[in-house]
This record gives sequence, C-alpha cells and structure tokens, in this order.
Amino acid sequence: MFSHIGLNIYYEKNQFTYYDLFGSIYLIFVFTISYYYLNFINRNIDLIIKLFVVIFLASCVISIFFYQPDRPYFCGGISNFLYSDAFLQKYGDRAFDVRLSFKEFIFLENSHLGMVAPSVIIYSIYKIFNKKVSTTKIFILAIFFFICFIKSSMTLYVGTILSLVLIILFNYKFLNRKTIIVFLILIILFFITIISNKECRDRLAPMNYNLINNGLVLSDNQKMSEENNTNRNILNKIKTMLNSDGNLSSGIYFQALVIARQSIVEKPFGWGFNRYEQAFNYYQKLNYQKIDSLRSYNNKDGTNNLVKITVEFGIFGFLFYLFTFLFLINNEIPLKLKLFYLPFIITQSLRGAGYFNGGFVLIIFLMLFTYIRIYKKKI
Repeated sequence: MFSHIGLNIYYEKNQFTYYDLFGSIYLIFVFTISYYYLNFINRNIDLIIKLFVVIFLASCVISIFFYQPDRPYFCGGISNFLYSDAFLQKYGDRAFDVRLSFKEFIFLENSHLGMVAPSVIIYSIYKIFNKKVSTTKIFILAIFFFICFIKSSMTLYVGTILSLVLIILFNYKFLNRKTIIVFLILIILFFITIISNKECRDRLAPMNYNLINNGLVLSDNQKMSEENNTNRNILNKIKTMLNSDGNLSSGIYFQALVIARQSIVEKPFGWGFNRYEQAFNYYQKLNYQKIDSLRSYNNKDGTNNLVKITVEFGIFGFLFYLFTFLFLINNEIPLKLKLFYLPFIITQSLRGAGYFNGGFVLIIFLMLFTYIRIYKKKI
C-alpha cells in the first residue's frame, strides 16, 4: 500500500501532502483496531446491530420533533398523500411524485443510509428466521425496515438485490427454505420498485452523450466516429427502454465510469492510494465538460468504491475483488459474517463515499484477518 503511494508520488513528481499523510495514519489506525479487536467484533455483531438500530431510531424520533422536509423527489419510498392547495401549487404536475420523508441527523442523504442498511436488513432477516428472536426485537426491526423504505434510495435497492443474489447463489445450502423465500420476496419487491419508479430509472440512464464519448464535446462540423455512433445508439436504446433521459446523479456516475475506463488504459497500475482527485482533475482538463456540476461533484470519492479502487490501484484493485469472491465462497467462514460484511462491500462498491465513510476499509480488514485466521487453522 505505502510503497504503491511512494512509487506514484515519485514517478508523478508530486509532493506528499497532508491529505496523503492523514489518510495513511487513519488507515494504520483502522488496521490496528481491526487486528486486535477482530474476535470481539466478530462475536458481537448482534450487539453492534442493536446499538446501531437504537441510535438510528432515537435520531429519527428527535428529527421528527425538529421536523424538516427531505428532498421532495428520490428513488422509491412512499408517495406523500398529505396534499394541500399550497402543496399542489408548489409542485404542480409532479406533486404526486413527491415522497413522504424527513431529514435525519445521522445520515444527511438517503443514499448514505443505503450504504449500511443492506447489511442490517439481510443479517436481521436471517436471524429472525433461524434463531429465537423476541417479539420486541422483531417489532423494533420492523420499524427500522419501514423507515429505510420511507428513506429509500437506489443504493439501498441495488445493494440489497445484488448482495442477496450473490449470497443465495453461493451459500444457498446454508440457508433454510423460509429464509430463501423471504430473500427472494425482498429481491422482487425492490426490483419492482426500481422499474416502476421514474426517479429510480433516471439513475440508470446516462444524462448526456458526452459522458460516454470520452467526455468530449463535439462541434457541429465534426464527424462522429463509428465508435461514438455506436455509443449513441446504445444510449438511445437504454433511454428508450428505461423511458428516461437520466439526471444529475446518473451523469456524475457515468462520468466516473468513463474516468475509470480511461485510467485503467492509461495508468494500469493506478494513481495511488487516495489520489482519485488527481486523476479526476487530469481527465477534466482532457475532457471538457459543459455542465458545471460535473466538473467538481464527487471529485474525491468517484461516486462508488469500485471506480475509486480501479483508478487508484489499477489492475491490483481486481485482486481485492478476487479476495471478496473467495470470502463469499469459503465454506469455513461463518454465514453470519458473510451476511453482515459482504453487503457493505457490495453496496459501497456500487455507491460509496470513499474508504473511511461507511466503514468500508474497516470491513475489508475484518474480512482479511478473518480469512487469514481460518486459513491458519486449516494448516
């Protein structure tokens, strides 16, 4: 890790910044905590979830007393049925697309909740249908699920769906019939929500063609290359299928994918740990972007950790996902650890906020040390 940082700084002739220093120190700190407290954390996942749910629900109750409206439009959730003349006048024709929600203190955006909620939901469902759980706990978890659905996001839906699909495919023999049925019902419910909600579909459609055409803005007298024409046709089909022209979120997301594609070709060994911003600025200069927001938004986290890892570590990043797959299919690793840890990695690889937000790097080290200790026992 640190040699990779040093080599990139040396060859790029850049200075070692305070941002690099603090990131490295924090990484060492998380590494140390996960190493020495591995057994304690692995044994107390139930307690960790209980504390998280209680603190989150307490935050929700306080937030309701100091109520502030959330963003009116977001993916999924429940439609706001509390209409009034002023409400209809404010939102006009889109009034019936406005979602019932509230701002909450811990997670400022619904997608931030969606980064961690899949692990809690999946693990809790497994516990309910495999262990004796009190009625009180089931009731509290039901409230948590309901609030997650109210404050839903594309991150929550896709992260949960993909996590459940992978877990069922490679660990079905460790799941009882009831658990599998509930998991499948949840997959279907979330999938139907995605395809039936326009705000969800908007996040799957590219916002403009510039993002796929290497970010280049072509003038009217320039001829589109065959590749660009192909890209344009593909995008037209996607937009037609989704009945959407995309939005700012999808534009930022697809721009990050373009940066990852360009980076893996130009710098296959990556830009270095926590140096995504340098890559972002470099490709912004090469690929002029007309939309101001796309020149600055998510310039450090890449919108998701898959892009961030790909840009910063290049081909070495694929080794991390190979390890994640080996963790998933290893029958020696307790299922409860897979149900709790893997959704963190899968969800935040699709939509994340860097290595340190959302516990991503902590989960990586916990998985790594768990895998190493189980491997040592077999020797």
